[in-house]
Amino acid sequence: MSTISLETRKRKIAENLSIVDDFSVIEQIENILRNFTPSVNRFTVEELEERAAKSEKAIKEGRVYPINDVRNKLGL
Repeated sequence: MSTISLETRKRKIAENLSIVDDFSVIEQIENILRNFTPSVNRFTVEELEERAAKSEKAIKEGRVYPINDVRNKLGL
């Protein structure tokens, strides 16, 4: 398959996604993509919000550390 053909197909898929109104279809597509894309830390919006809330709580509680202390602890 040529690069142009692949790019064209990806563009058509992206265009068609804009008209999909079924949440379960979107979830299925996300699951498929998760299996074929490089493994990186991906978070849902809810997970990011939870992490942000925990971080804000830690800051309010004074559980913060200077960046140099963190680097030293990690050996960086």
